[in-house]
Amino acid sequence: MVKADLVIKNGKIATVDRNFSYVEAVACRNGYIIDRGANAEIEAYIGPDTKVIDALGRLVLPAANDSHIHATHAGYTLSPTFLDFSGPEYTTMDAILSKVKEACDKAAPGQWVFGCGFVDSSIKELAAENRIMNRWDLDSVSKDVPVALTEFSLHSMVCNSKALEIAGIDRNYPEIPASVGYIDRDESGEPLGRFHEWGAQNLLCEKCPILSDGEIEDSIRRIQRALNAEGITSHEDILGEGGEHVFRGTWGTRPIHIYEKMAERGELTARVSINYFSAIGGAESYDSIIRGTERIKDSIPEFKDRNWVKGDTIKFFVDLGGPTWQRKETRLNEPRIAWAGSEDEVRSEIARTICELQRMGWQIGIHTCGGGAMDACTDGIALANQLYPGKDLRHFLIHCDDTTLEGAAKMAKNGIGQALQPVAADIIFAWNTPVLTAKEEVFSFQAYTDMGVNLTGGSDAPCPYPMNWRKGVQFCVTRTTSAGYCARPDLVMNREDAVRMYTINGAYQEHMEHVRGSIEINKVADFQILDKDIMTCPADEIGSAKVVMTICGGRVVYEA
Repeated sequence: MVKADLVIKNGKIATVDRNFSYVEAVACRNGYIIDRGANAEIEAYIGPDTKVIDALGRLVLPAANDSHIHATHAGYTLSPTFLDFSGPEYTTMDAILSKVKEACDKAAPGQWVFGCGFVDSSIKELAAENRIMNRWDLDSVSKDVPVALTEFSLHSMVCNSKALEIAGIDRNYPEIPASVGYIDRDESGEPLGRFHEWGAQNLLCEKCPILSDGEIEDSIRRIQRALNAEGITSHEDILGEGGEHVFRGTWGTRPIHIYEKMAERGELTARVSINYFSAIGGAESYDSIIRGTERIKDSIPEFKDRNWVKGDTIKFFVDLGGPTWQRKETRLNEPRIAWAGSEDEVRSEIARTICELQRMGWQIGIHTCGGGAMDACTDGIALANQLYPGKDLRHFLIHCDDTTLEGAAKMAKNGIGQALQPVAADIIFAWNTPVLTAKEEVFSFQAYTDMGVNLTGGSDAPCPYPMNWRKGVQFCVTRTTSAGYCARPDLVMNREDAVRMYTINGAYQEHMEHVRGSIEINKVADFQILDKDIMTCPADEIGSAKVVMTICGGRVVYEA
């Protein structure tokens, strides 16, 4: 009889197959599952060279998927020199500036200081003056060292006067198109050191030092180790021409080549799906996105093993808020500048972009914040399906956790998935729900699932949300934030469907459900073992479950 390389026995193994069945043991060979069943059945696969893992009755699940993460960037933010302002202690300018000053005092000649995570509205001095952080706030501690800090959503960056000087951006700098973003100025036209959206941030960041190939490799290793510690062995990353200079090149094309080289050397500990940021210069427009997409094949490597690295998706951004675009009952967040033109012109250009990408055969993942953004993109995809039918592309919207039941039904009808961030509920749910007029319709993940929408779960790191996917499951099944805020607990999600969000549904979104996402014969040997049975423990304890071991391709990549 064939002998296995790896056997896991004495487990409560949730297969996450169609029936969500359980078995005691699983046998693997050459990185794939060759059998599953009772302990007695699987014992026959054990030979002298078989690695045997005794699960000791613990819950074993398919390894998790992070369906929305800026992985290389997140790995860079975990480096020792990067400043993290996401903690609860950063609610005063003194707390932030003292950390910036310390870094500036240590900086070598020519070195920049980078950080992220602050929330303007949470900083007492800024809230009292009803403003956001600007260059002069930073100048007090960093006159000679360039500083660039990104707020928690990553969409807005503040720098000091030294950074502006290096970038050559002053009062004479020309205005930039709305599709690129915008640069804040005072009444006299003097730049405030505040850049909004990727195109605008590119203008500053193209003058700052980008990471070397070795530093990017280190960033990838750091984030994959961090994900492995959370039971995650597959994730996406947003990379491409539109982000060549954003966040020191961690959004550019070089990481794509580095992922492939690391895969060929057997150094990856998690599988990667690239979402291409194709927009030239980071501009959100039909011309920028389509021209950039046409150039992708000339800028990426050949993926030799798509089980490890693949790229099939174009990602772009649609933030459409304000009183016209944004339905108050759907989301109440500040509108951002994105795209350009009147409401009708923008809707038309979005639809035209979606239809052309569908014609070209690309899957589309669209960052959508605001009810208007969700509606415009859903309508665009519906039109694309009508013009170019018969394509199994599985387009998905990102950050649409708070869509209405009406919106979700339309997504289901058109085969549109949702890439959600349940771990962000502590911020998003707590902000939105108390003021919504249709509470029963939003964050209703079970209802969206029952309609037929494919829901996936992600962290959106390095936004200040945890990579602990169990916390996401806990919110799904309790509708309660860690601060104790709860709304409509009768709309909770069942545990099986919540686990599917982070396993088989993520694989489906990536067209990889035949390869991973469940524990079935001929799928890859990717597992996680938890110290707590999240399928039966009290719901408010799910998030505290720890990962005991993570296995990727039959190899242990994390052990507590």
